[in-house]
This record gives sequence, C-alpha cells and structure tokens, in this order.
Amino acid sequence: MRYLPLFVLLFSCAALRAQNHLPVLGGLAANADWSQQSLQLQFDVADADQDPLEIAVYFSNNDGKSYEITPQATCTGDLGFPVSPGAGKVVLCNIGALAGGAVGNFTVRVVALDRKTLDIQALVNRVDSTRLRADLAFVAGIRHRTAGLAHLQAVHDTMVQRFQDYRLATEDLSWAYSGGYTARNVAASNPGLLAPDSVVIVDAHYDSVSNGPGADDNGSGTVAVWEIARVLHRIPGAKTLRWMGFDLEESGLLGSIRYVSNNIPASEHIKSVYNFEMIGYYSEKANSQTLPTGFNLLFPDAYNAVSGQQFKGNFITNVGNTASAGLSALFEKAALQYVPGLRVVTVNVPGTGTIASDLRRSDHAPFWDAGYQALMLTDGANFRNPNYHKPGDTLGVLNFTFMSNVTKATLAAIAQSAGLYSGDQAFAKFPGTVGVSAPLNDCNISVSHQNAGLLVRTEACARPQLQLELFDAGGRRVLNQTLLLSPHAQLILPLPELPAGLYVARVRDGQALQQFKLMWP
Repeated sequence: MRYLPLFVLLFSCAALRAQNHLPVLGGLAANADWSQQSLQLQFDVADADQDPLEIAVYFSNNDGKSYEITPQATCTGDLGFPVSPGAGKVVLCNIGALAGGAVGNFTVRVVALDRKTLDIQALVNRVDSTRLRADLAFVAGIRHRTAGLAHLQAVHDTMVQRFQDYRLATEDLSWAYSGGYTARNVAASNPGLLAPDSVVIVDAHYDSVSNGPGADDNGSGTVAVWEIARVLHRIPGAKTLRWMGFDLEESGLLGSIRYVSNNIPASEHIKSVYNFEMIGYYSEKANSQTLPTGFNLLFPDAYNAVSGQQFKGNFITNVGNTASAGLSALFEKAALQYVPGLRVVTVNVPGTGTIASDLRRSDHAPFWDAGYQALMLTDGANFRNPNYHKPGDTLGVLNFTFMSNVTKATLAAIAQSAGLYSGDQAFAKFPGTVGVSAPLNDCNISVSHQNAGLLVRTEACARPQLQLELFDAGGRRVLNQTLLLSPHAQLILPLPELPAGLYVARVRDGQALQQFKLMWP
C-alpha cells in the first residue's frame, strides 16, 4: 500500500488560474534522533499567490530510487492541507518503524503543492537557448570509444554530475563491451507520487561517430535532455519521469538495446518515450529537405506537407508507429498549443517500422520492438543536414531558435504524459542507525565556522585520521576531506563560496560519527 496524499484525491477539482506561480521550498533540514526514534524536519515554503498548500513527506532507503516505505513513518506538524506559506515550518516524524532498514542514509522528500492546474506555458518559457548553446559548446567534439574516448567520458561524467546536482535518482548503467571498453548508459529519475511504476522517458544518445564532432548528431539531443532536466527536476508528477543518455548508438543502437533488454524492472511500465535524434539543423532554403525513396507512397499526407513548402527543411519530424499514434498526436497538439511557431510533420509507420528502415535509425526502435510507445523527434539527419557524420557537424551550422522550440514542445508534451503537478519538492538525507550509535569517545573534537572556512580543533584525540564531510540543508555534500590529526591540533579548512544557511559537518571514522550544526556565514 502506498501513501496517497490528499492532493491526489482532490487534484481534479483544482481551479484554473491564469499565470499561477509555483510554490517554492527552501532550507530543508532533517535531524534524526534514533534514541528517541524521532525526526525533525524544518523548511521554508513560499508562494507568490499566497495559496494554501498541501505538504506531503516521503522516505526512501535506496538513494531516492523509490519512496515506498512512507507508510511506516507517522508525521505531524505543518503537513497535509491547508498549510500557509511561510518560514520555519516544522514536521515531526516517528521513525521507529524505519529502524529495520536504517543502514546507510535515508532520503526524505518534502512536496508542496498549491492544488492549481500546472502552468505549462510558464515552464515552456523557461527553456533557454543560451544555455543550450553553452552546453553544446562543451559537448561538441568527437565522443567515440576509440577516436574520442576522453571527451566521451567527460560528457558522460558531466551528465551524471548534472543529474546528481538536480537531486535526481541517478544510475550509471554500465556493461563490458569489446576491446576492454566499458559502455555506460545513464538514467536519472524523479519518482512519481501516484503511479511510480509508470515511467515517462526522454532520451538521447551522447556518443558521436569517430570522424565528426557530432554537434547535431547527437549533441543537440543531449543538451535538450539536460535542459528539460534543469527546468523540470523540482516539479513532482503522478508518474516517474526519467532522463536518459545512451551510449553506443553509433555502433548499432547498442545502448538502448541493452537498456530495453536488461534494465527495465518487471514491475515498471514504460508509458511513453521521447527520443531526440538531431534537432538542431534548420533551413528555409527550397529543396533543402529530401525524403527517403517511397516516402510519398507510404506517407502521402506528410509528403504533401513537405512538398507544399517547397521541400524546405523548416520543420521537426515527429516519428511514431502504429502503437504510438496517440503519443505522436499528443506531441503535435502540445507543439501547436505551446510553441505555435514550430512546424511539425507527423509520420506514423506501420507495426515496428520495418517497412521504412530509415525511420528506425535511432534509440526509439528497440522500444517499438518491445511494444512500447516511443517517438523519434528529428531534423531528418542526412535527408537535411549535409554535415551528417562529417567533420562539418559543428556548432556554427545549427539554429538554436529551432532547437529551443523543439525542446519546448517536448517539455510541454512530457508535462502532460507524466501528469506533472503545480508544486515544488526538496530533498535531504539523514543517517540511519548504523553510524550514529558509536560516538568519537576517544577524540575530543569541535568544528566551527571561522571567516571563509572551517575551524577544526582536537584535544586528547587518539585518532590520527578522520574524514570530514560538510552538507548543505538539502543534503548535498559540498566538502569531503581527510583530516590528518595530532592529539592536540587546530586546522583551518578553506571553503568555496557558499550561500547563507544551515550546514551540517560530519566527522567520522568507520561507524563512529559526530555531527555539528553550522549557520553560514
């Protein structure tokens, strides 16, 4: 049984409101006292419209991959509906029932919703073409397992770090490939509140061919995935929203084949997949768009739409199959409503698309083969971009207004597919019983704030080495440093510039742990 907060039951009754502002959670701190089996949550929540809010709390013991243990915790305080916006909100939870799984860290998720209809247009407007360009300036470059391994790994690592910074449940799905290469898919999830086993995926492959920088193929798709993650990572939804980066697409769709064959749990139901495959090349020049042989016979409506515009490459192709017709219609409608300047040409191939092999040349095809609804969103690859799989596939030939518009339309469709709510969420970690029951009795240590750093003092300390970690109020680690100590020591640790707020310093040696609360500055 899963805990269903009241907003889920009443969400259909939410009133429409023009330009509704999302609530904003901040300053979340989680302080556990296992000796009393209690957890205190403190947070601030703002709402520009001063709407009464629904506050719900969830717990995870697997780094946020799922939150199915919530019913075991009883919480009271600024919880439920209505809760007025304001600072210093407090929720107290009895966490005794969690003790059986209290190895390592727990993640607590606090959700605030205003019970209004989500303003999708406001989210669409947050997509930033300047950010797309900046991200692509980094991503562009040969990303290939033999010809560009260092940059391929750098893009992978940046993607993982980006998702982790967004507090998404991030998985590195690696497997051994030939020649000693370790292939690496990346999956980052925002678990759904109502139907977490129903999953909506947005993906792109991040590798390139060996002889080209792959700005359009498929750097454009990669940075669109990142931008959608930036805009949506704090928005809770009914279904799980998952962002994915596939490796080895250029070696025969191997990354997506591996994922569909090996990494989808039996309990999960993939409801829709939005696959980006080159979304940056645009042309208003007549005859800049060609089409595969027989396209006019298989898809006369799409052919007429292209020929009616003098075969200009000024549209995004929305490729679905028979099973995905509803999804392709949803995307087309979302583009028309939220990004009316984007031309969309929709094609739905019969069955799994084997009759039109050119429309199976990306990571949506393994999902089709497995019976899932999936779209390929593409500028047409070699049928439009003359730089396809060549050294000329660079940043300078791409149109970032077009790329931004495709990203916006996809975001709008995703918001509807995943059932996103008008709300915000924040996360914090707190330690389980293992690691807090053995204090540093043989080391008198203190940690305090001094100027731009941390002052660490020891008196009669029998431990020559300890590990110090500093976490912000959201549970993100901002410092991890080994301390080399003498029995009587005084160390000043410089820190990067940090925003004001509550921080927790943890000094540990194995299972022994001591914590210090610090206000910054």
